Amino acid sequence: MSTATDTGDDPVYRTFELAAERVGDLVEPVYDRYFARDPEAAALMSHMDHLTRGRMLTEVVRLLMSSEYTADGTYLDFEVRNHQSAYRVGARMYGELLVAVRETIAQALGAEWDAACDAAWDARVRALLAEIDVRIPAA
Repeated sequence: MSTATDTGDDPVYRTFELAAERVGDLVEPVYDRYFARDPEAAALMSHMDHLTRGRMLTEVVRLLMSSEYTADGTYLDFEVRNHQSAYRVGARMYGELLVAVRETIAQALGAEWDAACDAAWDARVRALLAEIDVRIPAA
């Protein structure tokens, strides 16, 4: 994860800070966007309350603010396997959720979302999806 001394220089971290100041609780806007993009995920998660969705989003945000996933390997191994076997989460759903987070943050920043934000988010989402993809059991 980014260290405390360099988080201010991390565009992804900075965009999360700005969005939190402007939007406050990101749970509803992120999940509204996610469910609009992915009705199958909406049906799958229909039993979850705001608190449960909030805890899940907290982990997603934590992972997105990390620039290195070595320490999260065991956590990701468990979560990805558990999501697939217990809840039948499709591999594409991870990407859809990350896009929903990104779009929510970009909307909150408006004109302040620039090429540096775009590039940093592209790299971070790609890196996290790569970590998730290697953990998805072969069909």
